[in-house]
Amino acid sequence: MRASVSVPFAAAAADQPVKSRKRKRPAPFPLRLNPDERAWLERKAGSRPLGAYIRDKALAGYGGARGNSVRAPSMDYAHLGQLLGMLGESEMAKHLCLLAVAAEAGRIELADRDRTALRSACRHVGDMRAMLVKALGLKSKGSE
Repeated sequence: MRASVSVPFAAAAADQPVKSRKRKRPAPFPLRLNPDERAWLERKAGSRPLGAYIRDKALAGYGGARGNSVRAPSMDYAHLGQLLGMLGESEMAKHLCLLAVAAEAGRIELADRDRTALRSACRHVGDMRAMLVKALGLKSKGSE
């Protein structure tokens, strides 16, 4: 009974070619440089990868779509979290806000320029907190 099942299966399998799962890519383009040429190109490239520099120079007039060659900086979530914690522990935003409210109510005297600077400082501290919360992927109490 086994022979009767395997023969049709083998015949059916032989009719369809096996498809490769590998993506077809063109062969890389090798570029041989002598040591002086390579050193000159590395100096010109600066901190950029040599391949990216050569590609950008060679295709400068091409104008085709190309992915951004600048890498995003890696996130250090532990340090961002510590920074957010320090900002909260310092209660800087709260104290700045209390000073601004006192200045607006006339309990402390501030020149208009200083009052404007105090309001700006309050906004900046709030913006820093919002950026840290966003970078850490957290939800702010005010955005729920």
